[in-house]
Amino acid sequence: MEKPTLDKFPQEVLARIDIQKAFLVSRLVVAAEKLQLFRLLHGKRMKAEAIGRALKIHPHYLEPFLNAFVALRLLDKKKGGYGNTPFARKYFIDERSIYWTREYSNECLDDYDALTVLEQALATGKQPRSLKRARRPLYVEAMHRDPKQAENFTHMLFYLHHPDAEALAKYLDLSRRRALLDVGGGSGVMSIALAKKNPRLRATILDIKPVCKVAAGIIRRAGLGKRVNTLTGNIHDRLPEAYDVIMMCDIGPVSQRLLRSVYRSLPPGGMLVLVDRYLSDDGTQPLARLVEYFAGSSFGVATWKDMVNAVEACGFKQVKAQNVYRDVWYITGTKPEG
Repeated sequence: MEKPTLDKFPQEVLARIDIQKAFLVSRLVVAAEKLQLFRLLHGKRMKAEAIGRALKIHPHYLEPFLNAFVALRLLDKKKGGYGNTPFARKYFIDERSIYWTREYSNECLDDYDALTVLEQALATGKQPRSLKRARRPLYVEAMHRDPKQAENFTHMLFYLHHPDAEALAKYLDLSRRRALLDVGGGSGVMSIALAKKNPRLRATILDIKPVCKVAAGIIRRAGLGKRVNTLTGNIHDRLPEAYDVIMMCDIGPVSQRLLRSVYRSLPPGGMLVLVDRYLSDDGTQPLARLVEYFAGSSFGVATWKDMVNAVEACGFKQVKAQNVYRDVWYITGTKPEG
């Protein structure tokens, strides 16, 4: 029996799977085997709702789960119906018995559970199954609790999003704007790139205190201390006014409540800017955002059209969406005059 190793996947799929995502992808495949997704679809196509009922998958996760397998080329999606691809038929139906599917998926689940405490096992010499997993703190809680983690995480985001920021600065014309509020701006990477491109623009990064402290150092090293500053605050509180641009980057699908808060704080003619890795029209790309969703990512999943509709529903006009750099989308809208 030939195993479905990663090298069997199409090259365009492999190009989107790094080492970290490979772990998440393989865990999704094990879940599909445990639920017997591919056997359910053997020889037929089914709508998402019917698959959810048959496999008892909650609607909150149903379509992202199925769409992840479309992105992996294990399922195809036509007119809202899902079916197995030849790849899935070969490796998950033709070359495996039902007994292999049942037993091997259980063994995989045991291994994954053990690996969650691998570092503790290496340090203590204990069996992984004798160690208990601790709850991973939420982002804000973790940043407040550990200044070193806040420093490492914020610097990581600066380097991770630097190419996105450079692309945004080339795409977005802020030459007539004067004051930018970067909500949840983290390292300040976006504000720094925009300030460099627009010499008359001032920017303020709104984030929690530990992150602002790190961002202030990054800003000083960029030589922009006179035009870019930080402001400690909570993005869910009322946003400050006196800014003609309010931007939110890489904070996931933005709630209607937050969009309305932005609308209230902007002056007439003010601009909203959203930057994120939103899903494609059919919800099947990018693969990385889909698999992160199942690891408890706070980003959630939304297509770029979902976000455009949400922005328009809050009263913004001239709403535009553009995929400018890799899988990053830029969405802009303007508050009407008068």
